[in-house]
Amino acid sequence: MALLALVLVLVAPRLQPSTGTLLVAVSSRTAGSLPESALMVHRGGQWVPLGNVSGDVPAAPAERDLLVVSLAVGAYAGVRLGEDMQNVSFTITAGQVEPLLLGIEAWHLKPGAVYAGNDEVNLGLGELSGKFVPLPPYDLVDQTGRSFNQTTNSGKDLVIAAFHTTCHETCPLYTALFFQIARQMPAGVTLAEVTTDPGTDTKAVLAEYARGIGATWTFATGSAADLTAFWKPFGVELATGDSHISTLALVDRHGYVRLVYRGVPDVGGSIPPALITSLSAQGLAELGSHGNGWGAPDVLKALITIGGPAQSQAPFGSGARAPGFTLSTTDGSRVSLASLAGKPVVINFWATYCPPCKAEMPLLEKRAGPQSGVQLVLVNEGDSRQAARNFLDSLGIHDQSLLDSDLRVGRDYGVIAFPTTVFIHADGTLAARHIGQLDDSVLAAQISNLVTK
Repeated sequence: MALLALVLVLVAPRLQPSTGTLLVAVSSRTAGSLPESALMVHRGGQWVPLGNVSGDVPAAPAERDLLVVSLAVGAYAGVRLGEDMQNVSFTITAGQVEPLLLGIEAWHLKPGAVYAGNDEVNLGLGELSGKFVPLPPYDLVDQTGRSFNQTTNSGKDLVIAAFHTTCHETCPLYTALFFQIARQMPAGVTLAEVTTDPGTDTKAVLAEYARGIGATWTFATGSAADLTAFWKPFGVELATGDSHISTLALVDRHGYVRLVYRGVPDVGGSIPPALITSLSAQGLAELGSHGNGWGAPDVLKALITIGGPAQSQAPFGSGARAPGFTLSTTDGSRVSLASLAGKPVVINFWATYCPPCKAEMPLLEKRAGPQSGVQLVLVNEGDSRQAARNFLDSLGIHDQSLLDSDLRVGRDYGVIAFPTTVFIHADGTLAARHIGQLDDSVLAAQISNLVTK
């Protein structure tokens, strides 16, 4: 019997399955069809054929299974559908099922829209269904002449800042911020400073600028038309000299805009000498003022969470009293937080240049409407009354918005990026803060928490 037990122990590992299962599904922003195409996955330097696929492609959040296939266990690094190729990392585990979602657009694999694993697939269905705003197509070049576009950036989270080499105020501070982020950023992140002055900032000028300060990240340029289109969603216009709109955006690895920062970052005293000497008197004053209170730690924290919906968290400690305020509205009246006492409040801080703000606004009006048991308060950060009203009218939003013209209320609530939504209990205490675009399920859960307590 002892000999038999030993034999069983020795052969047992060989009986373990050496394959797992890959489940491939498709979805799209709008329903369509997929012509017959060969589907392959990449492993060990070669393409492994899975078979031909075709048929209907439903609109997200619906999806259709294309095939289920057994694959050898191990790590895979890409997928190919017809002539379209996409980098994607997934692992086949013995005896387990690994889901893979392919986003389809105009009969092709949509750049950046390949999702592996349950969490990523759920994120993908949310993105494809329009819950998040994609960065419009762009085609720029970096300082070495390499393409900088959706295809080359697929699978990488992006930190993008507006800058130009002849700016001597906030632009050097953004570059200093990039030095700080680069030292600690997670894998799979691309830093890119994108010029607003294509007439001056040619590839050669950008290459010399990068060498001069010792920067190793991307500096991108292009034609005036291409850069105008690139920056339009963020309300950034082409500029030269010290005229600029200071903006930083986080775009997730699938090409969707998640957060927008505006203003001057706080870089502390950590700034290379070459950048300090490039600062004008106004730039030195901005450096000493610590900017608008956000910096590398905030951006790095956001980068950790943008692989999925941004996290909700309690600001200033759970149960703290919400800071009071009185602001003018887009119709000229005045509203105070005190006047809303006795009922839960949802405050949404937004701006006209923030694509995620535009995407979530209809959801806020629907979910936090009169029948929800909460009061919705929209607070615009820094735009003019007319710009804010035009923005709301374009979305069919009839609610008034408060105008935080000097950003004081936003600072009191710890708002450093847009959109930010704050949830307040009926007794005036803070319940939670959500940084980033709201998902329907997250908003529903937060409202439920407010009205049941």
